[in-house]
Amino acid sequence: MNSGSGLVETWIPDGGFEIQRRKAKTPEGGTVVTDCLVPKWSGDDLTADRPLHRQPCLHRSLADCPPDADGILQFAGRYGLLTVSLLRVPEFGRVVRAEVLPPEQLDIWRREIRALRACTDLWEMIAGGNSDAADLLNRKLAEKLAGARFQLTAWPEGGRFQICYRPARLIDALWQRFAEEIAGVIQCARCPAPRCGRWFLRSAAGSDRPVLLPGMPDEGLA
Repeated sequence: MNSGSGLVETWIPDGGFEIQRRKAKTPEGGTVVTDCLVPKWSGDDLTADRPLHRQPCLHRSLADCPPDADGILQFAGRYGLLTVSLLRVPEFGRVVRAEVLPPEQLDIWRREIRALRACTDLWEMIAGGNSDAADLLNRKLAEKLAGARFQLTAWPEGGRFQICYRPARLIDALWQRFAEEIAGVIQCARCPAPRCGRWFLRSAAGSDRPVLLPGMPDEGLA
C-alpha cells in the first residue's frame, strides 16, 4: 500500500544550512527576531530529495534528534526543512536557487522534536501494556494530523496508477508515518549494534531483525 508519505519532496542546498538571526512570524500573527535555519549561500543550487523514500523511519530519527543547533543543522542538511511547501518540481533543466527558501525557526524544530518524542514515548508505553496512555496519544496525534497539509496525487505502482494523498511538507509526512506505525502499517526497529541506534523497517515476514528495503542506503541519525 502506498500511503503517499514517501512521496513528500524536500529541497536541500548543496552547501547546507546555517543559523542566522532573522525576523519571523509568531503563531499569534506578530513578529519576532529569532534563530532561523537559512542556506549558507543564497545563490546555491537546490537538490530535490524524497527523504522518506531513503529513510522510511525518519519520524523516529527526528524524535531522537538532539534539539540543539548542531543536531538540527545535521538533520536539515540531510533531509531538508520541516515546513516549506512552496516549491514544486522544476521544469527539466531549470536550476532552482537556495534564495527561494524562507527562513525556518529553530523553535519550530524544537517544538516538533518534543512532540514526536512525547508521542513515541507514549507509544512505547502502550506497546509495553499500559493501555491508559492510549487516550492521551490519540488526542496528541489527532491535533497534529488536523493541521497537516496534503495534496491528492496519482502515483504509478504495480503497473497501474494509485490515488494517494501526498504530504505537502516534511513535518506532515513524519506525523503521517508515525500514524502508520501505530496503526500497524509499518513496523520500526532500532539497530541493536553498539553505538548505532539507527532506525529501520522490520522485514515483511515480521522478523525482529531490522532490514533495509531495496534501494535504501544504510543511513540515519542515531
